[in-house]
Amino acid sequence: MKILKTVVIITALSASLWNCTERIELELDSTYVRMVVEGSVTTDTMAHWVRLSVTSDYFYNQSAPAVTGAEVLIDDGDKIHVLMESDTLPGWYLTSPDYHGVPGRTYTLNIRNVDINQDGAMEEYNATSRMNPVNPIDSIQLEYFNTFFTGYQVRVWAWDSPDPDWYVFKVWKNAVLITDTLYELIVQDDQFFNGNYTYGIPSQFLSDDKPEEVVNVGDTITFEINGITEDYYNYIIEAQSQVFPQTPLFSGPPANIRSNIDNDAIGFFAAYSVNYSSTIATEDIVGGGKQ
Repeated sequence: MKILKTVVIITALSASLWNCTERIELELDSTYVRMVVEGSVTTDTMAHWVRLSVTSDYFYNQSAPAVTGAEVLIDDGDKIHVLMESDTLPGWYLTSPDYHGVPGRTYTLNIRNVDINQDGAMEEYNATSRMNPVNPIDSIQLEYFNTFFTGYQVRVWAWDSPDPDWYVFKVWKNAVLITDTLYELIVQDDQFFNGNYTYGIPSQFLSDDKPEEVVNVGDTITFEINGITEDYYNYIIEAQSQVFPQTPLFSGPPANIRSNIDNDAIGFFAAYSVNYSSTIATEDIVGGGKQ
């Protein structure tokens, strides 16, 4: 009888705890508005861009508000280039189509004629980035794999310089960039192969589970390598850590991502060298030669 009484008490207590729920309304107050800067200069000859926007509230369900009417300039130490605002993309500022960076130079971005905090006083923002060189790629090769999932790894043959280097790896299929978002980028330092030759090191991957990455006979696969700065390398690592799921027991506390824009702005302006190498998918490679 005593045991039955105990069971009844425990059951009643459990039921009461189960039903003790309270609706909690999260109040995410608005904070002050900050400038957001995205942009880069590379060794490719093209119209490079800088995008300006401002921060918005957590529940703001539209695109980030664009910053228009700004003066945007890039100084390469030899000449100052004035960027023109796009007629069709508000907040996008473009160089001339024949613009390209030169390895070894330091590029300074200057943004003027903006009043982000709406106090009536114009503000100015600056960022600098050095363009590191990158060694050319000798060749690349596609290799089919079939493990937990099927796809292809891009193997790279190239020399690494004896200096410390940091890289971004990207991949194109038929002139379309596959790794077109920040979280898809593969970044790598040269800690384990500094000054050595990379004999077919796997550097990018294409999965058959993603329609845009499926490789067919005759497809042209292009591997792109970017020679970046250590600061930009760390920026990408930190940004990706905020996108990917975190493990509470092993992850560090949340922190703001670094920025190289002054005046309390967020974002990053990067200068980097680019090199490419391509290969064509043949019948003996696609599907492991079982097509």
